[in-house]
Amino acid sequence: MKYIRTLVLVFTLLYVSNLNAQFTWTPAKVILKNGESFRGLVKFPKNFNSIITIGSSKFKYRKNKKSKVQKLGSDTVEEVVFGDEDFRTVHFKYVSVSKNRSILMEEIIRGKVSLFARTTLTTETIVDYTLEDYETTIYYDKIDYYLIKETEIKATKVPAVTTKYMYKSFIKKYFEDCDKLVGYIEDELYSRNELLELVEDYNLLCDE
Repeated sequence: MKYIRTLVLVFTLLYVSNLNAQFTWTPAKVILKNGESFRGLVKFPKNFNSIITIGSSKFKYRKNKKSKVQKLGSDTVEEVVFGDEDFRTVHFKYVSVSKNRSILMEEIIRGKVSLFARTTLTTETIVDYTLEDYETTIYYDKIDYYLIKETEIKATKVPAVTTKYMYKSFIKKYFEDCDKLVGYIEDELYSRNELLELVEDYNLLCDE
């Protein structure tokens, strides 16, 4: 279990590093829905985490540093791939989160249940009551995770801040079609930090 936790920590550090790179001009391969593909420089928007808006779902593309900038979105793009066969590849896809909304997210696990991750710029206001009228706002990146089954049309967001009981209830409900996994969840085999392991076990142990 210590080895698994170490792998999860290494994966998290790699994920944060790779994800932050996508907000600057980065070489990538763009795959369109019609099967065509091309390489160039890609820059993702830094989305603002808000109740009112999810943020821009389009990204910027240009063939090289001197080329004209284009905006591409879910209407034409199937996938964006960073890296190549000599390096770790990172895949971003548009994932449906509502009837009329798709969001560009990183594909972490692909299978009967796929796991996606998305970062947003989040704010938090801190008030120091020991100082008169002292208030400051900090900005930080927040990573949200989404699950989607092959039979589902839209993804389900994994609750960000919950109690242990609420999280257990969520994963038990979502994976209720696999009795073996539900038994493991009842025995509290999976902590909140072991979401990747949970999804991988579902794809490995659970029948169609």
